[in-house]
Amino acid sequence: MALFAGNIDDLRSLYTTQLKYMLSMEEQITKALPKMADAATDMQLKKALETHLRETEEHVRRVQQILKDQTGDADDKKCAVTAALISSGETTIKAANDDAVRDAGIIAAAQKVEHFEMASYGSARDWAKLLGETQAATLLQKTLDEEKHADEILTKVSHERNPEATRAA
Repeated sequence: MALFAGNIDDLRSLYTTQLKYMLSMEEQITKALPKMADAATDMQLKKALETHLRETEEHVRRVQQILKDQTGDADDKKCAVTAALISSGETTIKAANDDAVRDAGIIAAAQKVEHFEMASYGSARDWAKLLGETQAATLLQKTLDEEKHADEILTKVSHERNPEATRAA
């Protein structure tokens, strides 16, 4: 699976392509988070996913704005990595018969996505700085900080919820 498709001739085109994949990433996540929250049984996990959905909706708006500033439009490019991570999480949700085990799987799936987002935002932020896009770099850093915070919350929830999964039949 190729991460980037098409010709990328310089750092600016790499940066713009990355932003388009990131827009797709965030749009896919806004569709997946409500399903994950509905499937979760732990109230802290539900709340964390619902809170992150609101943040993710803002992330979509930020990436759209950065893209519009860069290219004049906010077209996305389908992010196959995000689609695969979400699909894997959906499979786990469907297969888990125990609530605590399902919650543990949801946490793991969400954290896989968070880590991919953090890598994406970190790279894009660095490229924005190198390209002199200071306003974009600031927005990308803000989003990166929010992704890190979401991951920290999921880690906290996992430390409380995962031990319950060990008691499953």
